[in-house]
Amino acid sequence: MPIPIRLSVLLLTAALSATTHAQTTAPAATQPTLLPSLKPDPTPAPNAGEWHKASTTHRQATFPQTTDDGRYWFQLSAPNAKSVQVGIGNRRYAYEKDASGTWNAFIPYQGPGVKYVTVYVDGVPMPEPGTDIFYSNGWKAALESPAPGEDYYATKDVPHGDVREHWFKSTVTGTYRRMFIYTPPGYDDTTIRYPVLYLQHGAGEMEQEWTHSGLANFILDNLLAEKKAVPMIVVMNNGFANRPGEPPAGARGPGGARGPANPSQVTAFEEMLIKDVIPDIDSHFRTLADRDHRAMAGLSMGGGQTFNIGLRHLDTFSYLGMFSAPLGNINTLPEPLNDAAAFNQRVHAFWFSAGTTGSDLTIHNNARAFVDKATQAGIHATFFESPDTQHEWQTWRRSLHAFVPLLFKQ
Repeated sequence: MPIPIRLSVLLLTAALSATTHAQTTAPAATQPTLLPSLKPDPTPAPNAGEWHKASTTHRQATFPQTTDDGRYWFQLSAPNAKSVQVGIGNRRYAYEKDASGTWNAFIPYQGPGVKYVTVYVDGVPMPEPGTDIFYSNGWKAALESPAPGEDYYATKDVPHGDVREHWFKSTVTGTYRRMFIYTPPGYDDTTIRYPVLYLQHGAGEMEQEWTHSGLANFILDNLLAEKKAVPMIVVMNNGFANRPGEPPAGARGPGGARGPANPSQVTAFEEMLIKDVIPDIDSHFRTLADRDHRAMAGLSMGGGQTFNIGLRHLDTFSYLGMFSAPLGNINTLPEPLNDAAAFNQRVHAFWFSAGTTGSDLTIHNNARAFVDKATQAGIHATFFESPDTQHEWQTWRRSLHAFVPLLFKQ
């Protein structure tokens, strides 16, 4: 049965943002284009023929339905509504109401990966009520759209690692904090020690989203099954931290914007990572506790953290991966890169990536320019691009899939 709209609006509208992905920058005051939905004739029956429940449709809902080629069918019971729209990215599609008061919209394929979805009932925004929610600057409904030829993050019949929820007490923040830890297949049945990748989310996410939205655990499982990667532990931390008495990290200023971090400032997160997190992981997990077996990577804000923290702590990390990372001033190489021979000896991978379109285009161009400049100075730096994706999870899934095989093979 379709989920009643009134209860969903009351419970969800006040708490949940209706914007698209937090890190996608949209032009100010630009109104999304309202498009008509597709019009199959006659309207198909649910769970019949080519239509079936989407993988992200929760168990108590029948809709959204989808097709193998990525079209979506949204349905909503709102007999008293005057208009219903669904927003995906910067586009909105119109529903049509049938004689029973049920609204239907048929949406064309939206491209690969995670797509955040907002329903507007008489202009009031809410997450699509039949869809699972993910965290992106607040909880949002999200669809998984098919990616032809990209099955590296699929759940396959291979050995699977575990994702553990691990709590620790931070001496820097004075609070208990949560990490998600991926341990590879076979971890509990052996005395082998493992290298560690510290993997950070962006400003719009939190510590669970690398496995929830990014499917990092399945990416690792599949790479290991294909023998394209070394078994490793992956540590995923919340990238926002503040010392007692400091303003909350990541708080928004006027207009909802976050101020840019000072890259020269030793943040509470950096101090916590070095003083609390790494020692905790080394004491509770079977790690190879030296710099040659320790990597750091991250997306967007997490990529910026990797760039700044990693270069300040080359005694701690020997692999650095920056996915869609804001780099700041790209005209001057940071001090650790002044001695190319010494840097290349210590850093086994200095790796940058970005999508080629939309909200990642400027980041893409800056990262490529920085890598070109570093390469001219003799630094071994690599740039990877994700074709036709922007500041989104498909870019970062591709980045992780390309970066992990480089790790810990020195």
